[in-house]
Amino acid sequence: MSIDSCRRMPRRTLPLLALASAASLTFAAPASAAPALTGATAVARAKVWVDRGISYSQSTTYQGYRMDCSGYVSMAWGLTKPGYTTYTMPQIGTYISKSSLRQGDAMLNSSSHVLLFDKWADSAHSYYWAYEESSSRGGAVYRKIPYPYWSGYGTYKPFRYKGMS
Repeated sequence: MSIDSCRRMPRRTLPLLALASAASLTFAAPASAAPALTGATAVARAKVWVDRGISYSQSTTYQGYRMDCSGYVSMAWGLTKPGYTTYTMPQIGTYISKSSLRQGDAMLNSSSHVLLFDKWADSAHSYYWAYEESSSRGGAVYRKIPYPYWSGYGTYKPFRYKGMS
């Protein structure tokens, strides 16, 4: 639009044009928006802790993340350090069905424990491979687990982080 065409507009139209232009700039998405997290990325991050033998601790951190189960999953998902807790994780995602589980999702017991789902271990979907920070196993492990979790350890539900693609 040229300056001359602006001069021909009624004075009350110009502020509306300015406001509309500002609004369109204000709500534009940033050019360098981060891509959504993939399950492969989350699992690759979790594997690093297993490979390095990161031990279990609720009071210390590794690269800024708590070295417990929820700190471990928070790290794999790239969340804010030192990480969410099992109690606060429901704020950042949603429970999903067993049939919807895919790499990078979690199995969550919001009152005690969380682990990162990798893949099904059998065609019946009665066992799966997962990454977890386990106090009883001494730290970060990758192991085969019965669905939904070991008997006697409470209720575990499939869970997906809202930033997962």
